[in-house]
Amino acid sequence: MFLTDRKLERRISEIEQYRYRDIIGLKCFAAMADNQGVVNPELPAFQGCETIETGQTWKGRDKFLWLHKDMRIPIEWKGKKIVGIFDYGNTGAGNNSGFESMIYVNGEMYQGVDVNHKEVFFEDSLCGTDVDITFRLWSGLEGGGIPTEQEHQIARADLAWLDEKADDFYYMASMVWQTIEELDSSDPIQHELRRALDGACHCIDWSYPGSEGFYESVHQADDELNKSIDSMDKSSMINVYCVGHTHIDVAWLWPGQRRCALLESMAWEQTFFRIP
Repeated sequence: MFLTDRKLERRISEIEQYRYRDIIGLKCFAAMADNQGVVNPELPAFQGCETIETGQTWKGRDKFLWLHKDMRIPIEWKGKKIVGIFDYGNTGAGNNSGFESMIYVNGEMYQGVDVNHKEVFFEDSLCGTDVDITFRLWSGLEGGGIPTEQEHQIARADLAWLDEKADDFYYMASMVWQTIEELDSSDPIQHELRRALDGACHCIDWSYPGSEGFYESVHQADDELNKSIDSMDKSSMINVYCVGHTHIDVAWLWPGQRRCALLESMAWEQTFFRIP
């Protein structure tokens, strides 16, 4: 049991990186300070700017920084889910400190980007075109206490397309695993979920990770896991009702992601947990 659980945990962690395919690294950006200090600033011309590269750090306290780059989205990606992955800094405990940013696409405000929203999905119509992307980064504050300069790293800036079946398997498997951890070892549902997840993971051919054969096996694993979960008995004498709450994030252009943590917890509580 212990070895099976450790194997499942490791496999789920390993599959995460394979959700993005044909990755193109955006290695450097034009960078300049933003001294406008307004809510809806004008985008600068980006002439005579400095350059910041992936892996370098940026810092400040309540400071704004512009990043700019022209990139080309391959025409071959037409019909795929095109995604940018951007990791630009840290957000402190309680999400009340650290950086936030806004991305502009071809000069238009597009969505917020922060530690909880690292994915930016681009329109399919942009394939085969040069795309102008601009970020306005805010260094953030210390979240209380002694005023402190905040330091962040441009840890990742990539363009790729999302393998939706691999993505679905990763998140489905993650939620099954988290549910297994929450359930008591005497609960038969825990053992049923473990068998379903283990059976799906056995479908994956790890001989050549990243190959077409590998992805075919991951897609098979996704089908197998969903089939197993759908066939499970979900009857219960208890109905669970949940009410969600949101706040000003709706004004910050966060993407309407299907993997909202609240909705995940609601769905999986109703699916897996039987309240005594």
